[in-house]
Order: sequence, then C-alpha cells, then structure tokens
Amino acid sequence: MTPIKRVLIITGEVSGDVHGGYLLKALKQENPRLEAFAVGSTHLQAAGATLLADLTRRSTIGFIETLKHIPALLLLKNKLSRLLSSGAVDALICIDYQGFNMIMADIAKKKGIRVIYYIPPQEWVWGSSKGMQKVVDLTDQIIPIFRQEYEHYQPFSDKVEFFGHPLVSMIDEFLLKQGMRPAILPKRISVFPGSREQEIRHVFPVMVDTMERLYQLDPLVTFEINLPNTHYEKKIKQRLASLPFEVPILIGKTYEVLARSEFALLTSGTICLEAAIMAVPHVSLYKFSRLSYPIIKRVIDKKFKYDWFSLPNIVAGKEVIREFLQDFTAKELSDFIHELMSKPRALATIRQNLVAVKQQLQVDGRVDVIQQIAKAILK
Repeated sequence: MTPIKRVLIITGEVSGDVHGGYLLKALKQENPRLEAFAVGSTHLQAAGATLLADLTRRSTIGFIETLKHIPALLLLKNKLSRLLSSGAVDALICIDYQGFNMIMADIAKKKGIRVIYYIPPQEWVWGSSKGMQKVVDLTDQIIPIFRQEYEHYQPFSDKVEFFGHPLVSMIDEFLLKQGMRPAILPKRISVFPGSREQEIRHVFPVMVDTMERLYQLDPLVTFEINLPNTHYEKKIKQRLASLPFEVPILIGKTYEVLARSEFALLTSGTICLEAAIMAVPHVSLYKFSRLSYPIIKRVIDKKFKYDWFSLPNIVAGKEVIREFLQDFTAKELSDFIHELMSKPRALATIRQNLVAVKQQLQVDGRVDVIQQIAKAILK
C-alpha cells in the first residue's frame, strides 16, 4: 500500500474537531512531513491542518433544523470532490459526522482514494446490519472508540481495529501535566451549555432557571460555565444577565472546569463521557424543537437500541447518571440536584460507578491510545 503523505480530514462537530486535532498531532509525530487539509475548526487548525471549511457552527441534531444547511453542504461537497479528483490527497479520514462523511467516503472510494473512518457511524446504537455493511463497503479501515461498537462492527470485517477510547488518554495527559488534580470546590456546579445553536436556544434557558432555583435553595452554591468556543458567548451573556449573581464564563477549559466541580449540568453528548472519565457526578439534558421532536421520537422508538441516551449509561449498561429528555422543568432539575448534593454517600456511589465506566473504555490499561491509532493509520 502506498504510504500516506497527504490527508483530508473531515468532521462537523466540536467534539470531532477535538479528536481530529489530537489525531493529527499524533500523525505528525509519526510522520513530520505529513500534509493535512481539513474540514474542522480550531483544534485541527492548531495541529497544522490547512482549514478548508468550518462546519461546527452548522452542527445540529434533528430534521427541521438541518434543512437550512443543505445548500452550503452541497457547495462544500462539490469543493471537496474537486480536491479529491486533483490527486492532492492520498487518504480521507472521516471523523464522526455520519451524514456528510458517508457521502464523501463514497466519492473518495470511487476515485480510488483510501478511506479511514475514525469514530464510525453509530450503527451499533441506531442502525442495522445493512447500515454496518455499507460503512464496511465504503472504507478501508474502521477505528471505533467503544468496545460495544467494535463488537458490533467486527463480524462484518477484519479491517476494524479497537485501541480503547482516546478521551482517556487526553484526560490522563491533562492530569499528568497538572501534576496534581485540582481540589474540588464544595458546592461548585459546572455548566456546559453545548456547542450547537439549538442547545443554546432550547436547553440553556432551562439551565439558567435551574441555576437560579438552586441558588434560592442554597445560597452557598456557585456556578461556572465553560464554552467550547466564542460562537454563542454573546447570547449566553445576555441570558445570564437576569440572574442575581455572577457566573464566570470560560472558553475551552473543559477539563480545568470539570476538575474543580462537585457536580455538573450538561447537555447530552461527548461532554458526559468526559465528566464520567473524570468521575464528576452530573445530569444529562437534551431538548429538541417542538417541530422536530415528534419525528425524532418515532425514530427513537423504532431504531434506538438502548434504554438510555447518555454515553456513560450506555457504556455501563445501567443508569449511573440521571437523564432528562425533552419535557423537563427547572423545578424538576433543581429539586433533584439539590437533594442529590445533600447526600455525600449517593455522590460517592456515582463516582465509583463512573470510575467503572472509565475502565470499560480502556484496553489492558493502555495509555497511548492516540499514538496507537496514528500508527495503525500510517502503517
């Protein structure tokens, strides 16, 4: 097989950009002459990629919400197709972002370009045998990051490799650089509003009302907000203006903020897994628009294969953290959190369960997951 010298990396989510940045850094450590183009954001750019587009502001979940982004995605598809046809790329590395990446994988495959899918489509959660076979047919290498995911894909192909979850390496690296984990601040609740416009619109207002109610229940509680970037910082500040207390906002300090938190208020997604790896008790929240939810509910009832939606619960195979989906209120949330935080034993049990989740994400205690993945791609 021809050595990889130039890659195109495509992702459309903030979490995918983070994974892509770490991966590209590891790839360049293995091959300093590697050139990379990317559809991503700040992390991939910082790792040395030539950024062609940033889709993270267009990231969304739902059906109605997606429609307005289709014209821009079609233009980008054509632009990337021309790049793949030019001979400037040896390999396409897809990271998550199933809808767009499966289209680009098909185009690359037809042009004879090697296709690697890192964090493949979640057919193990949502899909079918037919869907898994399609992913296998369009790729030359599949690198899942969950053990259950590997076990579902492995019967379909011998080109599936599992090294463990890279977030464990990322977080362990962060803690190692710290020298010592920062002390947890009593009654500190970290708040992660998410990275999508619909999360800021539908979930964050309930978070703000929950913070206010928690403060009324216990004036000693404090809050800290972390945002992955500055895209929605202005809207966040406007919404916080109604609170009778100050809430600091940090940008891109996920692990620092989680490390000093006794509890966390999270939108459902990768952040829940990061909190789990750091053994931070939390609740997982998600709301869709009124128009999208009835459609999504039918899809969930028909296709979703698990009893829970949060990744820590799926990995654990049981409810280790409480989930709130769609029809929840600030009173319901604040009452639950206030009661839980008044029970040290209950919090300790949650932390123990989250430590077990972290262990499920590792392979034989391996700590160099990212480097192993980079070597597998370049071998």
